[in-house]
Amino acid sequence: MNLVRDDVRRLFIKFLIPSVSSALAVAIYSLVDTIAIGQGVGPEGSAACALLLPVFSIASFIGLLTGVGGSVLMSMARGEGSRKTGDAYYTLSIASAVVLTLAVSIAGFIFQKPFYRLFGADDVLLPYTYDYGRWIFAFMLSFVLNTVLGCFIRTDGSPRFVMAATLTGGAVNVFGDWFLVFPMGLGMNGAAIATVAGSVIQTLMLSGYILFRKTGLHTVRPSRWLKKTVRIFVSGCGAGVGGLSLIAVSYIANNQIMAYAGSTALAVYGVLGTVGALFTSIVSGIGQASQPIAAENFGAGLYSRCKRAGSFGMITSVIFGGLFSAMCIAFPVEVTGIFMKMTDEAEIITPYIMRVFSLAYIPQGAAVFAGYYLQSVDLPKKATIISLLRGIILICPFLVIFPLVWGGDGIWWAIFTAEMLTGAVSAVFMYRAYSNGKENNS
Repeated sequence: MNLVRDDVRRLFIKFLIPSVSSALAVAIYSLVDTIAIGQGVGPEGSAACALLLPVFSIASFIGLLTGVGGSVLMSMARGEGSRKTGDAYYTLSIASAVVLTLAVSIAGFIFQKPFYRLFGADDVLLPYTYDYGRWIFAFMLSFVLNTVLGCFIRTDGSPRFVMAATLTGGAVNVFGDWFLVFPMGLGMNGAAIATVAGSVIQTLMLSGYILFRKTGLHTVRPSRWLKKTVRIFVSGCGAGVGGLSLIAVSYIANNQIMAYAGSTALAVYGVLGTVGALFTSIVSGIGQASQPIAAENFGAGLYSRCKRAGSFGMITSVIFGGLFSAMCIAFPVEVTGIFMKMTDEAEIITPYIMRVFSLAYIPQGAAVFAGYYLQSVDLPKKATIISLLRGIILICPFLVIFPLVWGGDGIWWAIFTAEMLTGAVSAVFMYRAYSNGKENNS
């Protein structure tokens, strides 16, 4: 395929199906684990899943920071006709991801229990959290490399192989969750082992593609490596901050929920996090489908083609947001019941929580996609602003202030309000990007 000559709509569809399928398979890790743990372990296990979201957020941050940042810059360099510069960004992205992940995973493995305590684990939930989390810290590099390698292989023109690797890993995870949690009775440990096994299989397949197949990805000895590394971090910051900021949100939300609503509400929040992660994965897949098209055409100076790719992606994201909202509003208890055993208390509180939370899916979809598009047209500052608004600037103070006025209900309205305001800012940024004849860094 030729990203600067072929029809934009057809290119978008070619990238969309495998990209969304890959994103869905990644979300399967969390979905199936939550179902297996919720049904096989109970509400305590579901609450522990909510406490473990920051661990996955750290891995997501490193993967998106280096993978999205480097692949966007590689696409721009190729559009400008400089493949050697593109290879330098690829090499530095892999090296940066490995160094950062090893530092974080070693520290996290050593200080696990204080970390879980910090994010709201009490004496009841700590053993469940520890049993699962130790496996994730030990194999964090696999989760990060899947994100990074997936970004580059997809950008190199092989989104279907990324989809195949991700679906294979997802299938291993699904089987492992069933076999290890139920027949083997391994509980949290079994779910964690299944997740790790699926991730490692995916890593081996992606690595094998680069090592044994003909590919345009080549490692080189980069010149001015420090400057290029900094540029990778700046370019990928908008995508990465979204994952990292979830740590701050989880810390505040978990403690606020335990203080104002209790452990059952925290278990429901764990389900919300899983469903929300599924939706975010889909929109991220849509963003990843448009990103290589927009970035390479931006590098080639074909700005109208960039905007077409952005328009297709935004419309698709909003449609999915509407579908998720409608599903959760119409069937709140049924959706939650898929992921955990429903107690009498859970059935009472779930409809209100789920319906308020699900109102945010449409603006959330617009904001997440806008971040991907703005990165691809060399507007990383605006993409970072969107991520900061969603992740820290709005939602963190709202989570503290709203419950003071409305009690436990204020927690869910805080999340909705933050997403609505961020969606409005994203719309302004996208309008300005589209209105300019040539996007710039202002």
